[in-house]
Amino acid sequence: MTRIAVGSDQTLVAESVAAALRHRSYDALVVRWPHPDADPVVRPRRRRSRRSLGPPPDAGLVVSDLAHMAEVRAAQALVMRLPLPWLVLAGTPPGPVWGALYDSGVMTVVPSTTGLDKVCHLLDGLVDGTARRPPRQPRRQRELIQRWRRFAARRSELTTRLRSLTDREEEVLQQLHEGVAVRQIAEHSEVTEATVRSQVQAILKKLDVTSQMAAVAAYEGILSDSTAIEEPSPKSGMSGARTRSR
Repeated sequence: MTRIAVGSDQTLVAESVAAALRHRSYDALVVRWPHPDADPVVRPRRRRSRRSLGPPPDAGLVVSDLAHMAEVRAAQALVMRLPLPWLVLAGTPPGPVWGALYDSGVMTVVPSTTGLDKVCHLLDGLVDGTARRPPRQPRRQRELIQRWRRFAARRSELTTRLRSLTDREEEVLQQLHEGVAVRQIAEHSEVTEATVRSQVQAILKKLDVTSQMAAVAAYEGILSDSTAIEEPSPKSGMSGARTRSR
């Protein structure tokens, strides 16, 4: 009987998927979802008998929305911790997140809307070797991996830039994110509008963006741990369209 490891950030989802696979005559077991900051390298643990462990899984299945970086990091840790041919049902459309999974060794990524019949067909292909990754990755996978690496580099740079803000600049940016206008920020802080506008310009310079809207969007992306940070165009770098501060 084919043994499938099932992992999800939502326990009920993992258990439901495992039950559906058992109904299709798979030996499905739910594996522990890693902490998002877990070391992907397997650490030594108390030894258990082979009898208690059972046979190793033949393939793995991850089911997750992957809408936040914590979920992506956890999925990567799981895939790297268990050296299996992995299939991922992703709630995000093809893009950098799919590239993150391929970069971690996942064999196949498909939308979470994929039907059970198709999922079983893909798992069978992973197990019998017909879906093994070729010596040279398909062009689409290579492109997605490159998009992920650009995304990760941008996110890292943006995080560093946000940390470079002074306490006052971060306070102003937070208020802009909350929808507070420059005039109101000035009134609440008992300073002139010119002073606040100067602080806004300093924020834009440090974040390497050219609009207040882009600064707020960048702040929101990091604050929410979202995987939906907009990818910059090759010519524009991190900068967005220029608009005036309100």
